[in-house]
Amino acid sequence: MRSAPFRLYELALDELSVGDDGLVSNASSGAQPIEHRTPTEGTIKQLYGTAWRCGEPTCKKPLYRLNGDTGEYILNSRIAHIHARSKGGPRWDPNMSEAANRAASNLIPLCDTHAWEIDQTPEHFTADMLRTWKKEQLAEFQTLQRSWTLTDAEVADVIGASFTDQLKETILSGIYAAAESSRNEERRQRQRLLIADMVHAANSWVDALQIIAISSAGHQWKTSDMIEWANTDSGRAMAQNMEIIKQNARKIRFETRDVDLLAALDVAQTAVSNSEIFDPIWNGSARDAETRTVIYRHLNHVKRVFLDLEEIGIKVLGDPPTKGAP
Repeated sequence: MRSAPFRLYELALDELSVGDDGLVSNASSGAQPIEHRTPTEGTIKQLYGTAWRCGEPTCKKPLYRLNGDTGEYILNSRIAHIHARSKGGPRWDPNMSEAANRAASNLIPLCDTHAWEIDQTPEHFTADMLRTWKKEQLAEFQTLQRSWTLTDAEVADVIGASFTDQLKETILSGIYAAAESSRNEERRQRQRLLIADMVHAANSWVDALQIIAISSAGHQWKTSDMIEWANTDSGRAMAQNMEIIKQNARKIRFETRDVDLLAALDVAQTAVSNSEIFDPIWNGSARDAETRTVIYRHLNHVKRVFLDLEEIGIKVLGDPPTKGAP
């Protein structure tokens, strides 16, 4: 069964049709195309013939990049509109004619990243700003005399990357963004639960060891007594708690690259594996008051570092701030 977001995507695409000329129209209403025609092949050759790199002034990405494995140049850019060719699109100018809209003066070659960015956040990229970019791009060409001479096949590639199914891609990108956000929230929730279970298991493990330290000292346990206790419900529960700590730590390490969270995990796992906690009990030397004091100090340390882990987990895995929040 298809997921709800992708079903919505299919329904949306049912309302759209793309003509042979690349124009997107509303199929169900029979309305006229809502986009100007794409630039001519000659215009695209002109644009690449007067630019070498992305038009964003600080971006050093060339319009074609070299594939180190094959030695071939690969398209690394697309044509962006200063004023959108689609009504309602970024920086749409209702008074602009189709001829002006598809002219070189309204177009700028950008790397894939910046071509996407200027249309996703048009409030940060005004038409005047983009015209300034274009002016600087042309000035750089005049100085360096470096550009790209495109074949007809390469022009077709640029058209495909820049304009084909543009509206459909926008719909799909929104769905992917929503799905990615949902996956990230599920990941954060899963890791928060893993840490909570680790903290609970560590506290239970410490409590059990404190009881053992007291009991073994008072009754002068031998090794055989420890083996017998390990096979009781309490002993098995303690072993299970240790296994929870180990398994959850592995799962978190697999999913996160956060330096602070990984460091807290290291400290917590080191604390529970400290031989000065368990060895004296197992060897029967916990009857000495000074030794038990060392054990209790280490056990308290275990509780503290797992509380630290919990606090770091809350900080790292908390809900991301709402857009626009201070």
